[in-house]
Amino acid sequence: MTHSELITLAKHAAHGTAPANYSVNQVNEAFMDGLRELCPRGEFNTFMKNRYDIYDIIIEAAEQDLPRNALGEMAPFVEFRQVEQGNTVRFRKKLGRNRAKKFLTQVGLSGVYETFRLDHSDFEVKPHAVGGAATIDFERVLDGAESMAEVVGIITEGLNDSVYIEVQRALRAAINAANRPAANKVVATEFDSDKMFKLVTIARAYGDNATIFATPEFIQAMGPDAIVPVPASGNYGGVYAPQDIDAIHNTGYINIFRGTPIVQLRQSYTDENNNKTYLDPQMAYILPSGGEKPIKVVREGKSVMWDRTNEDQSMEWRVYQKIGVAVLYNHNWCIYQNTGIEQTMDDTLYSI
Repeated sequence: MTHSELITLAKHAAHGTAPANYSVNQVNEAFMDGLRELCPRGEFNTFMKNRYDIYDIIIEAAEQDLPRNALGEMAPFVEFRQVEQGNTVRFRKKLGRNRAKKFLTQVGLSGVYETFRLDHSDFEVKPHAVGGAATIDFERVLDGAESMAEVVGIITEGLNDSVYIEVQRALRAAINAANRPAANKVVATEFDSDKMFKLVTIARAYGDNATIFATPEFIQAMGPDAIVPVPASGNYGGVYAPQDIDAIHNTGYINIFRGTPIVQLRQSYTDENNNKTYLDPQMAYILPSGGEKPIKVVREGKSVMWDRTNEDQSMEWRVYQKIGVAVLYNHNWCIYQNTGIEQTMDDTLYSI
């Protein structure tokens, strides 16, 4: 089996699909047959000779849909660039928008009009290396006890998570950015719907609408939005939208806030005891829909994979890639931090 045929089968095995002349059930078996040609059962030296071809196949499969899979629902707000190893990317930041708005609302006396210029500046996003490792009993893979689709899935998940965390780290750090207007952030010990609506209003002013991206813990703390709030007398409860009540009944969370869609960020745990989370549960980000994409992501070169043999003879596969992230225009998107939510974020993921 040729190298390109193996790559094609690996991609289909990772996505649960099949090329022509194969059924879905045949793909993994055919790929395993091709892999055994590079590493016949029991011939470790043959594997050592061919292992970089095997790693190339795995990386090709894992990188196929990396930007879309890693960014998920945030993809429409992200500008993604792929560059060759050693190259840099320069983005153009538009300036003068506020000056233009002033021009549109002010006219000089006697027909003398103010003039303005939409300037711009360029900036560079410099990637840095991120990566991880997985310990896999390679012979179990060759014996068919573990499918190659699962192996590729593990590698793909690790690559996706590294990009996802980099974006979340950049968003979270922006709350303390020096140029962030005070009106664009809220830090409170509980959720306040009126304060959230003010943030939504700001973000909407810079796009067609706005979208709230929040962790499941933050959305749960939001609860249904009261159309008529509970009065001070407490004689009767607030009035809530039936759609909110249905959403909570069906999913446990509301999915819209006063016309603004809520997107739940993918949350998970970094430890086997389920105590540390990938994302800061206290954070929500309100981004404008349409216009300039505020998140810039650069990936330099291809992902790199290599191996080491542990003392128990298991094999550890290590992967890394170069990723750079920048978040722009602090004046047109907002952050809400609810410090009343228990902080379970894994600090090691956000320390540089």
